[in-house]
Amino acid sequence: MISGIGAPAWPAYSRPANVWVPLLLALGVTSFHLMHGLPLAHSVLLQSFNWVFDYDSSRFVGGWCTAGAPVSADLDTAYVPRHILSLAVRPVCLLIAQATEGDARQALMTWTALVAGCNAALAYLLASTVCAHEFDRVLLTGIYTVSTHGLLQGVIPETFGLAMAGVGLHLALLLHRRGRALGTGWAARVSLFLNLGCTVTNGALNLLSSAVLSCGRISVRSWLRAELRTWLAVVVALAATAGLCAWLLAPDLLTEVHRAPRQLWWVVNIYRGEPASVWQVIVSFMLYGFVAPVATIVNLPPPDGHAMMDFRALHYSAPGWAAAAAWLSAATGSAMLLWQRRTERRLLLVLMAWLLANIVLHSYWQYRGSVFMYGPHTTFAGYALVALGYGRAMNRLPHAGLRALGLALLSLTAANNYARYLELVKFLLAQAPAH
Repeated sequence: MISGIGAPAWPAYSRPANVWVPLLLALGVTSFHLMHGLPLAHSVLLQSFNWVFDYDSSRFVGGWCTAGAPVSADLDTAYVPRHILSLAVRPVCLLIAQATEGDARQALMTWTALVAGCNAALAYLLASTVCAHEFDRVLLTGIYTVSTHGLLQGVIPETFGLAMAGVGLHLALLLHRRGRALGTGWAARVSLFLNLGCTVTNGALNLLSSAVLSCGRISVRSWLRAELRTWLAVVVALAATAGLCAWLLAPDLLTEVHRAPRQLWWVVNIYRGEPASVWQVIVSFMLYGFVAPVATIVNLPPPDGHAMMDFRALHYSAPGWAAAAAWLSAATGSAMLLWQRRTERRLLLVLMAWLLANIVLHSYWQYRGSVFMYGPHTTFAGYALVALGYGRAMNRLPHAGLRALGLALLSLTAANNYARYLELVKFLLAQAPAH
């Protein structure tokens, strides 16, 4: 069985291994992050905003996991329109809180670890579309899991983990269809529902990929008609879901909905002091999201008034530079291989266009120079590029040699990123709450 782009389009679920492998991977990743994340449950991370990467993790303690909490105080009319399905997470977290004896903070860290585990399973499913052998699928999943965002999103509560899941599912479906647009069926609607619902700007991925993959295959009129049907159905479904969640969980949001446009404008234009340059945005999306640099400690002004860890400087240890060189080589080699065939070329254009769209967007939409936090939107695109290149190379290179290169990439990335991961955990545990 050839393990390249001509491999089976989807794992054969009649074989037990293909059911249990992603489940075991998800369980292993979840357990790993619980081991490191639960000690953070009562750290500063969940007590106030902006301790790492300008994330606002503490808002989800009340917004998602605390029974009887005023939900709209944390998930307000500026937040929910950008993350429409954020309210729908609350019932799940409240259920987890019951298993943690009502400890909302432990429930939140458990939910975060579970999302990371699910994303690892999605990485496996994506790998299964380009590799027929279990070893290669697990190897590629490991490469995703030890990437910077693959690791850090397991211990930093946010909606970015869910956003990664939506993008990952969309790309897995595209690879499953061998570079053809999702059309108007259930796959297109579910993918758009998740991408729009998790982070509203991620809906652009569906539109962009559909345009690139449909160009020259169907008429513009047919494409517009199909997209309109899909988007109308999904927007109605999202509006109904958000309305029902707000009515049941945060009814005061419905009375404040008229304030949403003004608050969204405020969020877009808030505090753009010392914005990151285009170069910093490019490096954050193309490199830091996969190989973590040495952290920069930023002393935040009032009202925060405390230290914050961020990735802002192109500064690596020797193992870090080796991992960075390996990632850039893998991405470049993959792009060169994919460009040689028309089907893969279209997929390459989707991945590159999505990366470029995020660089352009976040050159403007950013908060006081913190751009690393937006990187999860493109992590699966970078992973898909490497996975596609790996699958393509299986038809050209000796399998043993290619697997040795994959293991080297995995080992170098894991050695560097796990050290940065532990530094983040230690940094948070060492901080005293700001007063």
